[in-house]
Amino acid sequence: MEKYIVGVDIGGTWIRVATCTSDLKEENIKLKTTRTLKENKFSIIHTVIQLMSELLSENGIDVNNIIGIGLASAGPIDLEKGELFNNVNLGFKVIPLRKPLEEKFPDIPIYLINDCNGAVLGVHYFEAEEDEKDNLVYVTISTGIGGGVICNGHLMLGKEGNAAEVGHVIVEPRSKITCNCGAHGCWEAYSSGTGVQLRALEAIKEEKLNAEVLLGIVNNDLYKITAKEVFQAAREGDILSQKVVDDCVFYTQIGTGAINNFYDSTSIYFGGAMMKDKEQIISPLIEQFKKNPIKFTINHPPKIKMTVLGDEVGLRGALALVKYKTENNPILL
Repeated sequence: MEKYIVGVDIGGTWIRVATCTSDLKEENIKLKTTRTLKENKFSIIHTVIQLMSELLSENGIDVNNIIGIGLASAGPIDLEKGELFNNVNLGFKVIPLRKPLEEKFPDIPIYLINDCNGAVLGVHYFEAEEDEKDNLVYVTISTGIGGGVICNGHLMLGKEGNAAEVGHVIVEPRSKITCNCGAHGCWEAYSSGTGVQLRALEAIKEEKLNAEVLLGIVNNDLYKITAKEVFQAAREGDILSQKVVDDCVFYTQIGTGAINNFYDSTSIYFGGAMMKDKEQIISPLIEQFKKNPIKFTINHPPKIKMTVLGDEVGLRGALALVKYKTENNPILL
């Protein structure tokens, strides 16, 4: 009898659920996606249950043939309690995950993981080359910035599963800029999509730099400014936008150097919505760590790569998590 794995990826904007045969063959992955509902603290997990039920029904999968559910979510996540806490993008201080899922599917093992820890497992299983697998980092730059780390062949989790919150490394210790987490000077506050948007809006209010191109793109409607418009304006020569993008890249170089100092990585893979403007971010990053890495890292520089898994990297990690758990893969020991 064919066995199946269910993977779930919960993000600030999208929820993705997939089923696949336990061999994780590409052609057997079935996927459903919907926007993340934030009406109450149970909205997210109820959406997950609905999508999962639809997938099982549409593909004729018996619930008794599921060997596990892997659930990757934007953190912080309390693995013991099976819930999210203090998440700045999902709308509620505490969001239950495991208990409602267990009530609906009581006989299926459920494995929770921080979404970026899950994503690095996705890169590890589906994409990384053999010589990269033992010392591998995944970084997402999107609404926020997060990371997942494999060091010496083991996934780094920490006491509660949040060992690689790289987006909150302090890159500007005397900064007056407040991150969504409440601290000042986080990498996320400068280089995430939200950070780029807020830096641009603040710079416009200061009226020190010319933003004529950017304002033209949005027809002078400040509410239409997102990171996308800032990067477009920078490509078109907007002075203010170029300064914001330059800062985004500079602090990404600092963050990347810090990651390599901490974990001595073979390769660092990047993903997330901000990679739609990868030429403005990744190209100067690669050049920096090829030509003058010592400015940002004391260790030998890592390879800088883009994941080919795109928006599905976290979902792929959730699937890989179950496979690794059921096979007692030493990466999780």
